[in-house]
Amino acid sequence: MYTPKNRIVTNLYTGTNELVIKGTQEYYKGYYYKTFEGKFFTGKSPNDPPNKELIKVEITSTSYKSETLQSELAYGDFPTIYDDINTPGYSSEMVEKYATLQNIDLNDSIIRHLLPNQYYPIPSAEDYTLGSFTRYFCVKINQPIYLELNQETYNLLKNRDPNYLWQPYKILKLQWTLIGEKQEVFNTNRDVVILLEKRQKLRGLGRFLKENYLKFYR
Repeated sequence: MYTPKNRIVTNLYTGTNELVIKGTQEYYKGYYYKTFEGKFFTGKSPNDPPNKELIKVEITSTSYKSETLQSELAYGDFPTIYDDINTPGYSSEMVEKYATLQNIDLNDSIIRHLLPNQYYPIPSAEDYTLGSFTRYFCVKINQPIYLELNQETYNLLKNRDPNYLWQPYKILKLQWTLIGEKQEVFNTNRDVVILLEKRQKLRGLGRFLKENYLKFYR
């Protein structure tokens, strides 16, 4: 479909993790264009296929002290089960009564920890020259719930960084083949995943990867 030039901005470029491919959620680096509707697509222009839709990554951050008084959490301006903090049934007396019954000192402090976040890797040109790269993961100890990590977060969990909630997770890493004969690459990556599951007595990693053993293949 023809799009008038005055309705798109072409030849844009991103080299940071600000855009992901819609559907796969993979980070995109390269040329893209923007339509008058505020949508983004891969390629320098509509005449530079494939034109996959991109989504802006929403950067969210939470500002808080790692050490917080129980009373700040109890009386803070946070969402509750009520739409309005002044809704009948909610009162500071109720909080204090509950704290007394549960033997909670509202003047004590607690430590709030960071949680690992999902990461979408993009192999570098050097990785393709080498033919493989390392992928990092964590999985809940008591549930087959996986996250892919960057190397920094992996190392923080491995080293039991006090700022992170590392206790519920087991960390994993594997070498992922990128180039070679197609079927051989598929078999190699599949076997690495199966062997890792067997050695670590895990299940579900292959399912988490959607059995896509040719991911990033060239």
